[in-house]
This record gives sequence, structure tokens and C-alpha cells, in this order.
Amino acid sequence: MRTTYFIVQIVALLLLGVLPTRAFTLLGPMAGWQAPDLGYNIPGSAPEYGGPRLRGDEYRLSTPIVTYGIDGSFMEFFGVDGARAVDEAFALFNSLTNVSAFSENLEEFPLKADGVNPTASALGMIDLKTQILSQIMATLGLTSPERWCWSIRGRNGDPIRYSVANFNYDPISGRPSRYVNGTMYSYIVRDIFNSDGARIFSDAREIPVDSANPNISLASTVSINSFLTSDDRVIRSINPNGRYFTGLTRDDAGGLRYLYHPANRNYEAAPAGSIRGSVSTSVGGSSSSLESPWTIAGSGEVVGTTAVGTTTTNNVLQLVNLGVRAGVDRVRFVKVNLDPVLRQNARQASVTYPEVVNSNGIVIRQIVSRFIARPEILISARDLGVTDNYVPIAFQFTPVTFQNNGATLDADAEGPGNIEPLSGYTFSKLGVYSLQFGNTDEQDGQPGNIWGSFDGSTKAPILYPIGSKLSDLEAAVLYNRSN
Repeated sequence: MRTTYFIVQIVALLLLGVLPTRAFTLLGPMAGWQAPDLGYNIPGSAPEYGGPRLRGDEYRLSTPIVTYGIDGSFMEFFGVDGARAVDEAFALFNSLTNVSAFSENLEEFPLKADGVNPTASALGMIDLKTQILSQIMATLGLTSPERWCWSIRGRNGDPIRYSVANFNYDPISGRPSRYVNGTMYSYIVRDIFNSDGARIFSDAREIPVDSANPNISLASTVSINSFLTSDDRVIRSINPNGRYFTGLTRDDAGGLRYLYHPANRNYEAAPAGSIRGSVSTSVGGSSSSLESPWTIAGSGEVVGTTAVGTTTTNNVLQLVNLGVRAGVDRVRFVKVNLDPVLRQNARQASVTYPEVVNSNGIVIRQIVSRFIARPEILISARDLGVTDNYVPIAFQFTPVTFQNNGATLDADAEGPGNIEPLSGYTFSKLGVYSLQFGNTDEQDGQPGNIWGSFDGSTKAPILYPIGSKLSDLEAAVLYNRSN
């Protein structure tokens, strides 16, 4: 059904005379061949969330509802303004309609959705809301198309030869694409050496062909090694200092539509901890039609058959876990009340929704429930340590868990699979700091990055931690730069 969907889109494109000029990249676990020396999880840098996946081997959420919560450590540092930024980020995704209702060419989404606040840029501020938005993209299964447009698939020794693959896909045709939001990318293969002359890694470095700065996607900031692998124009465009996003770009929306469209049917499991819930009249249908795993006997009085994976305990039907599932069409994020100290829900929450699963050729309608002791996405703050270069780490993403369901059918398959939503978004609460080079004093320090909230309006940026004065930061930056 996935193929049929894209054939329809291609025919429509030909009739309209429109050429595809966009692409998205799918996120999944690093495959065995995606080794550090080929530019994946580069040595000496922070680990990446995952690598690019081929179409058909994608990983996605199998639930239409994900919970999130903010703990006390975050509130102590970011306060009400910070909590508002978090809520606004999730609300932006909740405001999206079903992906199947997106327009054919996604024209309701812009090619460019970012901007730069001059004041925040000059002061080295990073927008809190934008960081949350990009992490939600990773949780949903998308990564940076700017980072993975061209990637090395293999390399031999002497003489050195490389094979370079395109991991970006056009959201209309489904074909590999060298475009991202209308910006065309070429590449140049580079070997990166250390001071001793030893090769650290190789990379097919993306180069924007367009003379102007490229139109970047919201997912561009998901891959944290982009600064090591991208062309200077891309690096400038994804620099977080002063940069903010107003929403999804056309390619971001196209990636979500591919992943979660009901026509994209994959062999996948229910989220961990799911059980078979009880029937509610609010979901429609009779008890027998929603809960029965049996086929209906025909006129010849043939006995119905039970679906593989359906079991009973004490005559109670159990959840059909692995099966063919359609994309959920839309993922909603629900905030839960959290005990600020225990980091658990103040009251145990439950998530319940109806779904249709095909198991062994039999269509099963069931209610899925899971009990949530803590938010699936936990927003917190702490000192995250420093990098190898002793620069304080600003953000840490507790990686989602990837479950390769395709491997249960084919041991060599690299997908498709599930993304388990349980993760954490943790922000540094170090506050203002300076970078010193050598035995220097305060006036020789370079101000480090600091969290803030800002947009394209004339309103002054909000500075964190709560209670900080923007005028104090401005004075410190001017003092350092004038000496």
C-alpha cells in the first residue's frame, strides 16, 4: 500500500508539471556497517541519537498519544517562562491536523521557518522552545536531511575508494532526493586526520549548490555532529545562537506524513507495557466487533480461526502485540501533573485508544491501554558536564529505544521498527559561564552559550535562570569584548 500511495503522488506531480525539490531523512539505530570511521558516531564528539535509515526500514511511534511532564529541577532553573516555552513547543505539534489531510504538495508549510534574533545572537543565547521542537522531531523518528543527504556506505584501503549513498527521500515521490526545502546539495569526500597524521574518519560533506544560504529544516538540529560534517554555509545556518523556529518546514511535514500516514503499514508492536483495555461505547462498535479475535463463520458454517498472537488468560483476551499496523495519522502530546521531587506522576495516568491490527491475515479491533507511572518524556535540568574540549554541555537527550521488528521476520533486516517514547530532555542549569584559553583573567574570557526565550518580535529576550537580568549579560559581554 505504501507503493500505491507514492505512485499516485508521482502521477499527480507529472500532471502538475512540478519537480520534487525537498527531502526528509529517517532516524533509526546505527546499523552495523555505520561505523565511526565512515562518519557515524564520530570519535571524540558527543554520541548521536541514531543514523539514517532506508525507506521501508523506518522507525516510528505506534501510539497516537505520548505524555510529557516537567520536573522540579527544571522549574527551579527555568521557572514559569521556561515551562511556557515547553508547552508551546508541544502545542505546535498538537495543532497539526492528521497527516493524511496535508495538502498534496504541502504548500501550507513554508520552505523556511527559521529566523535570527539579533540581540540573542550577539549574546550567545539559545532558544529553549526551538531546542524542544527539534527533540520532538527525533522522538517522532526524523533526523537531519542536511547531515545525511550524502553518506559513505563503504570504503576500501589501497587505493582508497568510496561508495556514497543518498539517504534523503522526497515526500511526494518517495524517490531519493538531493534537495532540502528547495536547496540542492552536492558533496565532497573528505578524510579527517588528527595531529599525528592518523585518519579519524571519512565523510561525504554536504555542499549547498545554491549561492544563498540554504533553507534548513527543523530536523537539521537533531544531528549533533553537523558542525563536524557540514559545509560552512550549513554550519552558519544551523548555528543555534539567536536562531529560532516558528514551526515545521515543508520537508519536516513531508517526513511526518510518510511515517504516520495510514497507508504506510508496517509490522510493529504496541508500546512497551501495553495491555488489552476494556471496551468503551465512546469508541463505537459493539463489544463483539471490537474485542473478538475470531473470524466470522460463513454460510457453510465454517468455524472461525483465531489470530496468531491472541491468547486468553482466565477467559480474558490478551493484547495482540506484534502485527501489521497502519500509521497512526497523528501523534498528540498530553501533559501530566508531576510530583516535582519524586519525578513521578502525582496520580497514575493511563492512556487508552482503539486500534486495528492485522495478525496472520485476520483483522482485529482492540483497545490498547497502558499505565504511566512517570511521563514518557521527562523534562528536567542539571549540570551535564563538559565535552572533550571542556566546553559545558548545554543539552542531553536520553535516547529513545528502537525495537527492530523486521528482524523477527528476517534476521538480517534493519527495520522497520518501533520507537518507544520513554525518554528525557535534560537541560544544563550551569547558567552564565566564560571560556578561558590559557592562563588568562576574566576580561580575556569568551562568554559561553546561555538559555533564553525569544522570537522575531521586538520583545526583549527572556534570560535563564529565572531572575537573571538581560542588562547584566549585555554589560558582561560588552566588557569582555572591549578588552
